[in-house]
Amino acid sequence: MKAGLYVHFPFCAAKCPYCHFYSVPWSAGGARLWREGLEREAAAAAAEGLRFDTLYLGGGTPSLLEPGELAAVVGGLQERLDLDPVELTVEVNPSGGRTGFLQGWRDAGVTRLSVGVQSFDDGVLKTLGRDYAAAEALRFCRAAREAGFDALALDLMIGVPGETPLAVERTLAPLLELDPDHVSVYFLESLEGLPFAEVLERRPVDEDAAVDNFARAAGALAEAGLPRYEISNFARRGKECRHNLKYWRYEPFLGLGPSASSHVGRRRWTNRPAIEEWAEGVRTQGSARADTVELDDRTLAREALVFGLRLVEGVDRASLLERTGADAFALYAGEIEELTAEGLLARAGDRLWMPPDKLLVSNAILSRFL
Repeated sequence: MKAGLYVHFPFCAAKCPYCHFYSVPWSAGGARLWREGLEREAAAAAAEGLRFDTLYLGGGTPSLLEPGELAAVVGGLQERLDLDPVELTVEVNPSGGRTGFLQGWRDAGVTRLSVGVQSFDDGVLKTLGRDYAAAEALRFCRAAREAGFDALALDLMIGVPGETPLAVERTLAPLLELDPDHVSVYFLESLEGLPFAEVLERRPVDEDAAVDNFARAAGALAEAGLPRYEISNFARRGKECRHNLKYWRYEPFLGLGPSASSHVGRRRWTNRPAIEEWAEGVRTQGSARADTVELDDRTLAREALVFGLRLVEGVDRASLLERTGADAFALYAGEIEELTAEGLLARAGDRLWMPPDKLLVSNAILSRFL
């Protein structure tokens, strides 16, 4: 089974007030430190003996990389790892200043562009603290569509203070006009300790209205030929994110860069988040793992169930057994029986899934396995 490779680019021009991913302001010195550390970490990681068929550059804002820099990063990874990506995703910010990079990124091997639009409504963008207007984001996305990437993926945010049904419509109309291959729709969450938490305190969100807005978006996407395949993700058939499917199907993945996480066999680990500490660990020890967890059968089974049940297709008993070596259906027979009896899960033989109308309360359902 081939693995997925994730690379964390830890730099942003400015930190979004709702973002909980590790990032620092871009600097030439920091970028050089990251690039050198990435090459060392990749060289050491070759010992894992993994073969990779997906590469995902996340952040941070990887679109700060010019095409030549991106090509050098990808080439450096391929020199050190068995990497032949059939899918190469880069997260980008829809700033007009990066439109000129689109063809160069494609020439560098990028097959899938993941654009963090969040909204095409100026009021929502202002609330989120984004540094672009809706018209600018739309122009960038049109140019990205015309550039000919294998897949154009757009990210939206629902449940923003002040969001109205009209604001959602103002986002959905141009989004559907773009004919995207993939759309992710996320609720604002995990904001504790972030600047945006203060905004929510002053302007609390009506949760029922947010759920209605999500349902409106989900319905429009389904009608446009983008069915839901995961709790927050919609795609045309064959355009699902192959890299992220590895997470949900509990397949191996390796993360490089500050704060990146990995799961290989019965081990899971996360890198140190601070770029200086990460770079020093990689320089002196070949890795910068903050912690490594050895997974027993019950943990493997639980995690495989929890991740797999996020998918509309659900989980298959034999596949879980093959991937983990643990019989999840037997180890969690009691919980599965209770949840199916309550109508919170559905089962047919050795296949288990979450009913579509229960996906938005998935956290409460999946917590029963914890």
